[in-house]
Amino acid sequence: MNPRRDLQILLICAGLGGLAPIACAAESTIRNGVFWKDTSGTPIYSQGGGILKVGDIYYWYGAKYAEAVSYAREPVPKPNNANPTFSAVTAYSSTDLVNWKFEGEVLKAGAAGKMFDKPGWVGRLGVVHNKRSGKYVLLTQYGSRENGSGVLFATSDSPTGPFVYQRLQTRIDRVATPTSGDQTVFVDDDGQAWLVFSSGGDRRKLYVAPLRAADFLAVEPATLVHSAPAGGREGNAMFKYKGLYYFCSSDLHGWNASRSFYMTATSITGPYTPERLIEGTEADFSHVSQNGFFVPVQGSEGTTVLYAGDRWSNYAANGIGYNIWTPLSFEGDKPVFNSLSEFRLDAAKGSWSVGKGNNYVLNPGFEADRVTQTSVAGWRTSWTSIKGAAPIVNTLEGRNSRWALVLRHADPSMGSAIQDITLPNGSYTLRAWVRSSGGQGVARLFASGHGGPEVAHVFTGALGDWAQVTLPGIDVRNGSVQVGVYTEGKDGQWLMLDDVSLVRD
Repeated sequence: MNPRRDLQILLICAGLGGLAPIACAAESTIRNGVFWKDTSGTPIYSQGGGILKVGDIYYWYGAKYAEAVSYAREPVPKPNNANPTFSAVTAYSSTDLVNWKFEGEVLKAGAAGKMFDKPGWVGRLGVVHNKRSGKYVLLTQYGSRENGSGVLFATSDSPTGPFVYQRLQTRIDRVATPTSGDQTVFVDDDGQAWLVFSSGGDRRKLYVAPLRAADFLAVEPATLVHSAPAGGREGNAMFKYKGLYYFCSSDLHGWNASRSFYMTATSITGPYTPERLIEGTEADFSHVSQNGFFVPVQGSEGTTVLYAGDRWSNYAANGIGYNIWTPLSFEGDKPVFNSLSEFRLDAAKGSWSVGKGNNYVLNPGFEADRVTQTSVAGWRTSWTSIKGAAPIVNTLEGRNSRWALVLRHADPSMGSAIQDITLPNGSYTLRAWVRSSGGQGVARLFASGHGGPEVAHVFTGALGDWAQVTLPGIDVRNGSVQVGVYTEGKDGQWLMLDDVSLVRD
């Protein structure tokens, strides 16, 4: 080992220290909870889109909104932005689904033609290739006061654009409403493209509809495949795995995070099984995201299905980053959501593994729940007081986003918030950001039940500003650990917690 040489290689790979960059091993880790950047170091702006594979290259298309740019530049919590401003459809390319090259803005606001002079909404889009016409076809939800609403079609001779407007379809036959609710595009094994969507309005009707085979420039009459319960469904998307079609969707929560559901069929038009929850999405509402699309990654050793979620950070102010990707596991034909902050993907092999820096705490920033609660997703809360009423345990006083956990005493009482975590054996460090009124009889952050001595930090005074507490040396020997906070106090005393992490050393 030559530390000086190793440092020099790192500097050269990064193009730092005045040294010319050289070709270095590509990054293979996907990290959630950050603003992703392309290979030039520029933030990736791609929301509500999809991926098309052409040969060995994956092309990722999505919408870029003006608010997304400003929020990435200054990510401070803001009131909901109900009307995002469309800037462009972006395109990125990759051979490994980790490192993305920016290919350009392939359809811009203000492009030639009246449709994009003042669009009110452009999003939920995808690109498909029609072998008969040879064209790449972009279709997206579109809506404006001047031109109406519907599915907009544009075409290009190349997957990297530019795309040229062709038509706006304002009605889909055999659908409860004229236009679609949330939609994505799915391409079957035979090359036929389908629109996967819900009805507009209450979004309780779920449909599949083929695109016109000759050119993919029209949505043909739809087939109703499911009637959802009250509350509706959005984030509708499909993938195919081991011969089964998986129709997936999310709760109707607007820009906020939600649980995800699935149903399966051996034929794309059904009949489908009853709708079921995707296990793992309930603990932190799909890693604080919403269904976007799915990417089956077929490799030499198997197939990994990626959940590609949207985190509408700048509209609901629910955390950092716009793209949340995680791998699914399967127990038979049942998908399981792996809520990971970091994982390694080998697209060539079609395999994945948990990243060394993964945070094993679910809902660590308390952003999943969307509204005030007496319990929070992923955590087990308890409260004992003279008055007997459970207090609100999340508060709009987050450290760098909206929410934080608060144990607030209104009378002599005791409270706790605990999470039981299954994880590999090894040494871990627990970190949390804390504020406190001070004065409690007991106030402590702890890790226990891991097969070794309990590790804890006791708070003895007031913390007016956020301060990070670190508990190293948590020796997990039995594949599990319990982390949490516990307080005993009286009127006016409180303990606040945010951005908790448990990472392997």
